[in-house]
Parts: sequence; C-alpha cells; structure tokens
Amino acid sequence: MKTKTDSELVLEFCVELSRRMVVSGANLERVQLAVEHICNAYSLSDVSLYLLNTNISLSALDVDGDYISRQCTIPPAGIHLYRLKSLNSLSYTVVREKPSPKRLRQMLLDASEVRERPDWQILLGQIIALSCLCLIFGGNAPEVFAVILIVIATHYIMIWAEKPGLNRLVTNALIMWLATVVAVLVMQAGMGENVPVIMITVSMLVIPGIPLVNAVRNLLCGNEMNGILQVAKVFIETMALAMGIYVALLMFGMRDGMSNAVVVTRSNPLFLILISFMASAAFGVVFRIPNRDLWCAGLGGALTRTLLIVLAPVIPSRLIYITVAALAAGLYAEAMATVRRDPSTYYIYPAIIPMIPGDLFYYALVGVYINDAQMVSSYSVNCLLTLLGMSIGFVLSSIVAHYIRKMRFSALRKVSISVEDITEIEDSPFRKDEFGDEDA
Repeated sequence: MKTKTDSELVLEFCVELSRRMVVSGANLERVQLAVEHICNAYSLSDVSLYLLNTNISLSALDVDGDYISRQCTIPPAGIHLYRLKSLNSLSYTVVREKPSPKRLRQMLLDASEVRERPDWQILLGQIIALSCLCLIFGGNAPEVFAVILIVIATHYIMIWAEKPGLNRLVTNALIMWLATVVAVLVMQAGMGENVPVIMITVSMLVIPGIPLVNAVRNLLCGNEMNGILQVAKVFIETMALAMGIYVALLMFGMRDGMSNAVVVTRSNPLFLILISFMASAAFGVVFRIPNRDLWCAGLGGALTRTLLIVLAPVIPSRLIYITVAALAAGLYAEAMATVRRDPSTYYIYPAIIPMIPGDLFYYALVGVYINDAQMVSSYSVNCLLTLLGMSIGFVLSSIVAHYIRKMRFSALRKVSISVEDITEIEDSPFRKDEFGDEDA
C-alpha cells in the first residue's frame, strides 16, 4: 500500500474539515478562507477550491512540483453551532502551530467530538421557540397548545424520516399535512379560531429560512452558482410544505381558507422583545449552543426585535429598515465574537430569527396554489426586500469589521509591537484577513 505524502495528508484534512464545517452550518466563504490559510501554512501553492453545498473539489501544487487533488460529497447540512465553533478554532490552531500532517486527522476527530445535547432538550427548545413565535403571531392558549402537539409529533417524524433517508420533500409535505389536520381539528373542537397562525408557526420550524438568507447573501457576494442552487432547493422544499397544507385543506373542504392566511403580530413592544429573547434563546438550544451562551443568543434576538419595533414606524421602506436592523445584528455578532473569541455565526443565527421571512415566503407560495396573483405579488416583493435587506446588512457589517481589523493592525504596527503580539492578533477572531467570514 502506497504511503501518503505529507501534502496528501494536508489536502485530505482540508477537504474533510470543509465537509464538516459546511454540514455544521458554516458559510462557504469562511470555509474557503480556512482552506487557503491551512494550505499556505504547509507551503501548498496554486490552491484551487471548488465548493458547492453538495460537493468539494480541492487541488494544489506541493513543494515537489506535483499537483494533488481530493474530492468528496457533502451530506445534507444542518446547524450545529457548538461543533462549528470547535472546528473553526481547530483551523486557527493548525495555521498557528502547523502540527505534523500525520496528527491532523486525529485532531479533526477530537474537534468534532463535542458534547451533544440529549434529544429531550432539543425537543424542549423547539416547543419553547415555536410557542413564542405563535404568541408573536397573535395566537392564544388553544393555538399554542395545538402548536405544542404538532411540534412533538413533527420532532419524531423527522427522526423517523432520517433513518431510511426519506426524501426531504416527502418529509416536508407530511409534516405540514399533519400540522394542518391538527389545526383544523382543534378549531372544529372549539379550542381555537386561528388556523393560519398554527400553520404559519409550525412551518417556521421546517421552512429553510436561514438557508434562504444565505442563498441571497451568496448571490450578492459572488457565489452565484451556490446561491442559485440554494434558492432552487429552498423553493422546491417550500412548495412541498404548501402542498401538504393544500392537500389537508382539500380533505376538509377548506381550499379557500388558504386565502385568509393572515397573521397579525402583537403590538405590545415589551412583550415582543421579551418573547423574541426567549425564542432566540430557545433556537440557540436547537442550534446546539451550550447553556452558558444562551443568554447571548437571546440578547441578539431581543436587539433585533427592538430595532424592528423602533425603525418600522419611522422608515417607510422595508428594504432600508431591514438593512439597518441586519447591520446592527451583524455588528453585535462581530463584537461578541471579538470579546468571546468565537465565530460570529455563533451569534448571528439566533439574532436573525425575528427577521427571517419564512411566513412571507409561505404566503407567496400559497398564492400560487390558489391562483391569487395579487397575493403572490405582494408577499413575493416583501419577501425579496427582506432578504435583500438582511443580506446587504450582513455584507456591510463584514466590511465594517474588516476595516476595523485593518485599522487595528496598522495602529499596532506603527507602535512597533513585538512579534509575539502580532501573532496573538493574527490568531484572534478579530483578524485583519477574515473579510467574508461566515460569521457575518
């Protein structure tokens, strides 16, 4: 058996690290930066990385002048921010210490073995998060009760569907069919009046809101192919959700009821801020953030909700006030990442929960099914403006963070700091060369 060279071991490590980071929820730009830094640290040149959400292809020129390459496929991604934090830290460690290539695989395995939350905690996080969203959307006790029942059933359906590798489209349609059936039965039993609130709330658990935001961000940042593929995937998966609802309503003879799917958000500011804090903290549990950091997740959601409450009445343009709110959320994440030495994705995902336009995207597709052109047009435009505003805000926060890093580095050079101090700055999360960090 041929012994692998050090360069081959490094390249295999980079490919596997990339795969695990993407599966854990990393943005593609951050993965690309990590690979480039590691390859440069081990004197690999002419690095070419072709990275999609489904495939990785990496090639480089080693010190002997030979080209080597590695490829792998990427399984369906989830969000595991604790593991992402560990892998992100590993990438910095490898660049800084340049351990023996033979140690890299074991280091990667060790970094991937993070403490997992028990299943009951994930379920509890989903129940709290969706109950909070139901209250935000104007639901009352009966609607919250129905949501809790559906979330419990949905949780175990998703676990069951993962074992045989059931198609996500089938799973989405099944979940929303069940959610709609339960909602209608609750209403017919006299325990609730607002079926749309129940359906929209539950759909927020399965509508790929964060991938949709990342897709638009990829389009704006030059990753057009990834952006197009992600948008298409999100659209098809959401169509399956709408199909499940449509079939269930047909069973009850309520097809026209889809046109009345209007959710009215509660207006009490303090209530909305408190509930948004709880919802983002609960989603932090779902995203596998450790308990000690959940207050940071909740604080981000409360900050975002506060800005939306303040800005929406005084700024008529949805694009502008969403952009400002997203910029603030991005800067909050950058600041927390700097202080706590974490990737800012760790904080940005929970913070954007109040802005995710899953309900708008859902309404637009409902309009397609009931042939309501006005409904499709209205909700599609608002959804697009929200996504653009969020993406622009995150890009702007990346730019601001980039120039702050650059100014800090220049200032430190002017005062002739020691080589050890420069190394410390280079290894911190507030690095001058992390523009495009996933974490924005």
